Amino acid sequence: MKSNSQNTTTSQESSNPNIRAAIVSSDKLQVAAIFDTTDEAKIALRRVEEETNVASHQSELIEPCDPKLSEKLEQKSSSIANTLWTSHLALSGIGFVIGMIAAFLLTQYGPALTQQNPWFTHIALISPGTFIGMFVAGLIALRPDRNEIVLNVSDAARNGKSALIINLHKSQSAKTISGLLQQQSNNVVQSIK
Repeated sequence: MKSNSQNTTTSQESSNPNIRAAIVSSDKLQVAAIFDTTDEAKIALRRVEEETNVASHQSELIEPCDPKLSEKLEQKSSSIANTLWTSHLALSGIGFVIGMIAAFLLTQYGPALTQQNPWFTHIALISPGTFIGMFVAGLIALRPDRNEIVLNVSDAARNGKSALIINLHKSQSAKTISGLLQQQSNNVVQSIK
């Protein structure tokens, strides 16, 4: 009975589409696979390039103890910094504006306490609005889905294995490329770039 329930679960999982691939366009997706040897990774890369329209410049081959591991995993650190800066400024600004609007409405139409103390009402609503906006920006910046690729690939490189990372373009299917890589690797992960 246990094996039947496991088979049902496995078939349900394989029939479910990848949520990331459904939400985000494929030009923002990245697929990584871990291999025991560099030769296996090169063979898998050749097969992916032959059977799909993936070009060689879209892939990164990470060898064991690769000295450029961090550069290959995160190519544009300046764009990450810009995204962090922009999201924190924008969301804290939105929180500030929402706090101002709520404070204005309370000082104009709210209870007597808020009408008699407009400064305290503004301070009490602007501060949390701003901090909540920054908190949400921080949550967005954490990117736990991104950590899946970073941790898997860096662990593989430390443990003497090789990894292959493919940055997809719009016309490419994450499902197809992941399927090809899964035929040759036990560990295939996807993430938003």
